[in-house]
Amino acid sequence: MSEDGPTLLGIIPARSGSKGVSEKNIREIRGKPLIHYTIEAAIGSERLSSFLVSTDSEEYAEIARDAGASVPFLRPAELAQDDSPTIDAVKHAVTEFEAENDSRVDATVLLQPTTPLRTAEDIDSAIETFFDSSADSLITCYETVDTHPNYMYEDDTDRRVVALRDQAEVPDRRQEFKPVYLRNGAVYVSTREVLFDRGRVYTDNPAAYIMPKERSVNIDEPFDFKLAKLLIETND
Repeated sequence: MSEDGPTLLGIIPARSGSKGVSEKNIREIRGKPLIHYTIEAAIGSERLSSFLVSTDSEEYAEIARDAGASVPFLRPAELAQDDSPTIDAVKHAVTEFEAENDSRVDATVLLQPTTPLRTAEDIDSAIETFFDSSADSLITCYETVDTHPNYMYEDDTDRRVVALRDQAEVPDRRQEFKPVYLRNGAVYVSTREVLFDRGRVYTDNPAAYIMPKERSVNIDEPFDFKLAKLLIETND
């Protein structure tokens, strides 16, 4: 830890290609590649010590640099496959950053381009929530009702489903449900120990920063992209 406090490295992972939405990290919304929205939020953050984009593509690197991001290295191809664990890309970014800057990263702030409605204020508030807690990791979430476990079923056999919760114990009124939250992928804060000693991006009992649903769209399939596009285009 430096004299100025912990070193917080923001990491924006942006591998090329995608199965769900083709080249989603650079698809344009309102004339800007998707990744630009996350870069702009990172630039606006007051709590990040530094941030970089981790990509395997020189094309993506140039797009990121055009938006003001640092792309000091390319991610090896073996860390940019469909089944490549995110944790490996994060550890690679930290290791490369430390070697190039002769410094030590105390915690990482992972910012996925696929959650473009997250703001600089969300990043800073998530970091503040993390340091105010005693947790060693943090996730961002939003409260959900329509996908509450009280309403959910899973496959059984013989064309039947089984309720996740005992329906005899489920309250009749939705207002009586215990709040539940969905992870939205906007911000993950992790200590160095969680990353390198435990091999995780977040733990089983992380702190949580709650975001509104309208800023929590996480693009994984074409419908999500259409929804994000609609929200961004009508945001003014």
